[in-house]
Amino acid sequence: MVDSTLPMLGRLLTAVLIVGGAASSGGCDTVPAPDRDQRRPSVANLQITPDSVHESDLSEGEIVDSLAQVTVDLSARATDSDGTVERVAFVFEPSSNPRRTISGTLSAVEPPMYGRTLALSVPLVDEVYTVRVFAVDDDSLSGNQVTGQFRFVPSDTSEAGGNALRMQVHRRPDDS
Repeated sequence: MVDSTLPMLGRLLTAVLIVGGAASSGGCDTVPAPDRDQRRPSVANLQITPDSVHESDLSEGEIVDSLAQVTVDLSARATDSDGTVERVAFVFEPSSNPRRTISGTLSAVEPPMYGRTLALSVPLVDEVYTVRVFAVDDDSLSGNQVTGQFRFVPSDTSEAGGNALRMQVHRRPDDS
């Protein structure tokens, strides 16, 4: 009796594996491959106005608690040859502390032009800010990135302070 059940169990196991394998492979959904012809959006003609502000050009009311109240206009041209630009994003980043960024989106002014006026509070220190702008299209693809700079210059920049900073920046770690 034992000898006759082994071949039967073997055939039953083989049938279960074949039917189970066919059922599991037939039930899989396939994800279509992405369209390789999709084009990414493009950004160009970044304008930052003004591109620098000197503290001496500000009125007393524009300086509050050691911060300069500055208005900066950003604009850029964004296009997508095979679809629609969903959003144009910007990042405004101080060079001395990249973690203190300001980010947001530019509004459609008159497509393909996008822009925004930023009301900023910047510290009264000599600082260069990097502005990065990129677009995302209706296929969720991001394109190129354009960059520009904005600079704030305080009134009391002394030559000694500038040299001390340069010496600190260029000093090698093994120098004392």
